[in-house]
Amino acid sequence: MYSPGRSPGGQAAGLQKNHGGLKGRHKGTGMTLYSYKGFTQEGKRIQGTIEAGSDYEAKGKIRELQIILSELREQHAKSIKSLASDVLIILTSQLSQLLGAKIPLYESLLALEEQYRNTPPHFIILSVTERIKSGSSFSKALEDFPDSFPPLYRALVTAGEAVGNLELSLKRLTSLLTYQQKMKKQLLSALTYPIFLVVLLFVAIGVLVGFVIPSIEALFEDKTLPWFTSVVFAASKMLRAYWPFIVATFLGLTFFCVFYLRQPHIKKRIQYGLLKLPVMKRYIIHASLARFGRTLSSLLEGGLPLTNSLAFATESLHNARLEDIMKRVSDKVIEGKTISYELSQYKEIPFLFSRMMKIGEESGQLAPLLNQVAAMYEEETERALNRLVTLSQPVLLIIMGGAIGTVILSILLPMSDIGNVMQL
Repeated sequence: MYSPGRSPGGQAAGLQKNHGGLKGRHKGTGMTLYSYKGFTQEGKRIQGTIEAGSDYEAKGKIRELQIILSELREQHAKSIKSLASDVLIILTSQLSQLLGAKIPLYESLLALEEQYRNTPPHFIILSVTERIKSGSSFSKALEDFPDSFPPLYRALVTAGEAVGNLELSLKRLTSLLTYQQKMKKQLLSALTYPIFLVVLLFVAIGVLVGFVIPSIEALFEDKTLPWFTSVVFAASKMLRAYWPFIVATFLGLTFFCVFYLRQPHIKKRIQYGLLKLPVMKRYIIHASLARFGRTLSSLLEGGLPLTNSLAFATESLHNARLEDIMKRVSDKVIEGKTISYELSQYKEIPFLFSRMMKIGEESGQLAPLLNQVAAMYEEETERALNRLVTLSQPVLLIIMGGAIGTVILSILLPMSDIGNVMQL
């Protein structure tokens, strides 16, 4: 493994000092990333990437590196993507391990740049590395990619740089990001089976109404059918006749509802309303406070001031009412009040949470206690999700069986009457 920037071959990795960088490309300065293959003066085969305003300029830069060019290719814009959550976790973990091995930040980024070459994340890693080489701080370099590195991520990196312990901040970020991904996967896993049953129900009814009933309707021509069967057969005819309109209406209503529910004022009203539902209230509050506690603990341990930590941690609540409460609490903290006292003034905040905050403030162990409370609420949230899934499965199965049974019964009733007549 060679290290770009330490030899002609390494310089060929495309890590040239360029203050425009990818940021210039995004903002219309015309910088483009090129990949190339060639040979060094010693005849060693080499490949890498380089930024330039045109292929002519790229060739000139490569010649300056004393490389005999054999292939030059422009990297497509599709390589510029925000980092997926799992990729971001891996990158953060790897960078913290490299820093833990006492490798300087720039050299660590060079190693990652080489490892991820010819993959979508490479473009972002290369850009950040170039910023570091041109004298930028790591946190400042990350600002060029807000979709990949959210404010919380950059805040912890800034705190790590300020206290001179970036490695520890990256470790805490790895733990925090891993926790967030775990919670998302748990929620997705809990919803997967119910969604599957609902889809299966619609498919089964569609097959019965669209194919089974039409194939046996001829058996009952000129027969007096039970009212139950007549209703099902009429519904089948209507669905078959108007299915394009019905599907279009359903899709239109779905898109309208999604658009409507994404409006900030509507979303806020719904989130306020959910906290008034007895069953949902407890789950939402505990899940939100678990995220809040885990995030606030990581920020405080990372060296961020309390007021700044509260501002970033508030964004992890994902509920308008709880966010409003925390913003008011933050304002009071700035005025010199304690968090625990201010939280105790709101009925939405459980007594245990504010009590543990008070103990943490008095003992100077706020971050560790927040981690303990978060872990407790996480376990309770997980149990609540499991109970919800366990209870929803038989309910959905009963609904599914009832709907399918209704259609089948409507077919069997007239067939039974015909059988009786034939026996007579």
